Amino acid sequence: MDIVIFKPEELTVGLGALRALTPSLSERQARYLEVIAELHGAALRASDLPRTAAWKVAETIADPHHRARLVQLGIIMTMVEGKVARPDVFAIKQLAHTLGVTEPALETLQLLASGRGVLVRVQVMRRIMGRLVRKALREQGVRGAYDIFARLFGFAGVDASTARRYAKLAEYPRGSFGRAFYQYVRDNGFSLPGEKGAIPERLLFHDLGHVLSGYSTQPEGEIQQAAFQAGFVRTDGFAFLFFGIVQFHLGFKMTPVADAEVGYFDVEKVMTAVARGAELRADLSDGWDFWAHAAQPLVQLRAELGMRRGAPAAPVVAHA
Repeated sequence: MDIVIFKPEELTVGLGALRALTPSLSERQARYLEVIAELHGAALRASDLPRTAAWKVAETIADPHHRARLVQLGIIMTMVEGKVARPDVFAIKQLAHTLGVTEPALETLQLLASGRGVLVRVQVMRRIMGRLVRKALREQGVRGAYDIFARLFGFAGVDASTARRYAKLAEYPRGSFGRAFYQYVRDNGFSLPGEKGAIPERLLFHDLGHVLSGYSTQPEGEIQQAAFQAGFVRTDGFAFLFFGIVQFHLGFKMTPVADAEVGYFDVEKVMTAVARGAELRADLSDGWDFWAHAAQPLVQLRAELGMRRGAPAAPVVAHA
């Protein structure tokens, strides 16, 4: 999910359209618009932005990809306050209509405004899991799809050979990516792939992202990791950012393994995490070979993948 994509003339008009989504910008919404500008290398005050009409946006921003991203950024803006207002939903849907953008999250946004948590969960998880399961079916058939659900819901058996292979990461050199991943798993009390209770290897990109980014497994770190993940996923990365905000900011429980949380959307940290993820030269969720890089020094791997924004910390373990 690339977000640093707008030309200077598109940026002002686009952010002006987002400002026009709500009658009165909150402090957090204003900061959100300013952070997007800063990520583009521009300094502006949200209060100085003109309220741009949708027709003007359509006239200025012709690229379908840029239009779709602007709508997605507008969807996020409706969520930064921790609740979704129905007038804001109507406004972003009108902007999307004018720009000819079809975005499934608009329907989910309507459900959020109505407090319909069960349907929100169904739609969000269907969007994320649908992509992963379809890919598994293409590559491994029914067996691949079954493995995802079996391990997610805890009825898969132990795969001793896989578990032994990952356990050997403990012998990798200190500072290597593989050793850092092993330590991250053990320090957080997780299971290695192949062990009972482990997530499927197909979903390992989330935890590998934690190791690369340095974001913790606490709620504040998880929403930033969801944003980082959204950045590096090339196909519908927005779904992961939307998931993270719903789970760790709006308080709607999405998965059985994490509690619903409220208020963890730090505008600057989360949006910077998206930009950091988008810098990666590889999509860790799409055929990226962990074992080809496991022995590589973590610092070197980060540089090779193109991580530049900020100074990544070592992975932070969960607090007791």
